Amino acid sequence: MVSTLAFLPFRVVYAPTKMVGRVVAWLADGYRSAPTVERVLIFPSWAVFRVVFLAGLSLSQLLHAAARRSVEG
Repeated sequence: MVSTLAFLPFRVVYAPTKMVGRVVAWLADGYRSAPTVERVLIFPSWAVFRVVFLAGLSLSQLLHAAARRSVEG
């Protein structure tokens, strides 16, 4: 029970980050196969989602490490 609660903040951050990562991959795939005009339209949203994904990934890694330390020690 305690380990489940310790990892809850990690899971709350990780789940949306995983979905944002899928959006980033989908936009990148569309960018590769798009004509120039569409690339200009895709790039800004891809960049924003990429930054959100990297921030969420970093935060989830920090929360996971903190949860592991609290459960182990």
